[in-house]
Amino acid sequence: MHIETLKRRKHTISLTPLIDVVFILLVFFMLATSFTDWRPIGLATGTTEATPGQTPPAVVRVLADGSLRYREQTHAPGELAARLIAARETDEISAVIVQPDAETDLEATVAALDALSGAGVAPMSLSTTGGSAP
Repeated sequence: MHIETLKRRKHTISLTPLIDVVFILLVFFMLATSFTDWRPIGLATGTTEATPGQTPPAVVRVLADGSLRYREQTHAPGELAARLIAARETDEISAVIVQPDAETDLEATVAALDALSGAGVAPMSLSTTGGSAP
């Protein structure tokens, strides 16, 4: 007895849906990506010894609400930057040390560093010991 078998037709895989998915992913990542211009914030490394006769550094405290305090006065970032640049030019200060308070979050600290660096304050360093709570 002869059983006739049907030849199976080969199914070809279409690449069109794959190309569509890749295109949709490409469009999604292009729209979701941020193309902002990142710039580095230059920070000087700290030293433990001061030379005799060296002018002291300015200590700028970043409070928990993001405001900047210098010499017991709260300043706007632009105003403080102009004041620090003028003090640096007259050799009143040797550098700027940014010191975040204990409750200050990273975003406020980086915003303060970015505002001062963007205004041209240099040299600047970040204090590794957090300030006391206000």
